[in-house]
Amino acid sequence: MQMDVTMAIPATVLKVLDDWHINYQLTDDQELFQLMQSNPPASYSAKVANVVFLKDTIGQVQVVIPGNRLLDLNQLAHQLGRQFTALSGAELEKLKRQHGLTAFPALPQVTGIESLIDSHLLEQEELFIVSGGGEEWLKLPMEQFRTLITRSRIGDYTATLHTDIHYQDAHQDLDDVHAALKQFTPLRIRQRLNETLDLPPLPETARRIIELRIDPNADTTSLAQVIELDPGMSAQVMSWARSPYYGTRTEIKSIEEAVIRVLGFDLTINLALGLSLGRSLSVPKEGPHGYAPYWQQSVVTASLCAELVRQIPTRLRPNQSLAYLCGLLHNFGYLVLGHVFPPQFTLVNRHIEANPHVNRMYVERHLLGLTREQISACLLQQWRMPDELIAAVRQQHNPFYEGEHAEYARLLYIATRSLRRHGFGDGPSEQTEDYLLDTLGLTADKVEEATTNLIARMDDLQVLVQMLNR
Repeated sequence: MQMDVTMAIPATVLKVLDDWHINYQLTDDQELFQLMQSNPPASYSAKVANVVFLKDTIGQVQVVIPGNRLLDLNQLAHQLGRQFTALSGAELEKLKRQHGLTAFPALPQVTGIESLIDSHLLEQEELFIVSGGGEEWLKLPMEQFRTLITRSRIGDYTATLHTDIHYQDAHQDLDDVHAALKQFTPLRIRQRLNETLDLPPLPETARRIIELRIDPNADTTSLAQVIELDPGMSAQVMSWARSPYYGTRTEIKSIEEAVIRVLGFDLTINLALGLSLGRSLSVPKEGPHGYAPYWQQSVVTASLCAELVRQIPTRLRPNQSLAYLCGLLHNFGYLVLGHVFPPQFTLVNRHIEANPHVNRMYVERHLLGLTREQISACLLQQWRMPDELIAAVRQQHNPFYEGEHAEYARLLYIATRSLRRHGFGDGPSEQTEDYLLDTLGLTADKVEEATTNLIARMDDLQVLVQMLNR
């Protein structure tokens, strides 16, 4: 250890290390950082120690787990007889301020809260732990870590991080959905399902919009007429056109004016389609704490997709309005999960909160046997939605997808991860592979600039979000 680097360690952490005479190395090991940030999840290192803070009516606990496993609240309840939930974002920030931290190191003495140590962590010869004061890491031999946990309770609190997501096989999606329905649906209801999904029919407005999409003679007048049949849709489209985000300086008095002067035919038709589908299922009242609300996440992601398309060279550029639609419905599976599996939906959300270190699709896979992307792709296919949308939604977390319409899936992959790095989204920070940027003619700098500019205009987007939340 070099004395000139100890300033990177917060005083509270340094005191623990000194008081307990811990031998450690301070490192910014880029190889480890790349390992943690990358995808697919096989790269999550078993040597990385993460700490998760939970609470119940008795009090708070901190659970230290390896980065390649899921914290299982059901196992905790079974072993300790306590029903835990994760601390809220506000509670975590208060705890950080109290101890002078920017991140929580997996060292029990730093906070002094009752600690639980997952036994799988002790299988390693060394551990990497965030220093608590930046991007530096503490590298500890296992025997040193063991001296810090003599008063901790050791047990099996985690589950294997299953990575067998069926990216390529669309038929497997339907099998997984039926298997999940069979597992979680009571027999009397399952018998009535008769091998069909308990999902809503395509909304009438959406059906009419789809007919317009494939009609070569469709024009702005016919599109305006379809939208005007739905008062709620009309109000939302008008709100979009009048939004400061589009910089409209003159008054928009009709749907047709909104289409011709502001939004354009393609964007309006895909916007209307996305809004219609999004309204077909109600937004669940209780989602994961600390994540952006559904419509805010949808609007911001859609807007970033549209901004990124403008940065893509013409020869590689996907359709901008379709890209916007993909962004608007990228998290549609969240609504579907809440509709099809309401009792399990709450359990899934509590586990997502307790596992901020992994992509939430692995939590869903562990608890339900499928992901929201699988079930939403099934429904979108059943509704005969555009192939580009189905591919993008289904493959948005698959960096290796090279099938038809891969450009839309890659765009979603890049957009959602860029937003996460700015603290906006529904998962951990994950690195975007350079080759994905290359396939779209993008650079990391261009993506960062587009994201930063969009975040700066968040107030303008909020007008659109508030309209959708009504």
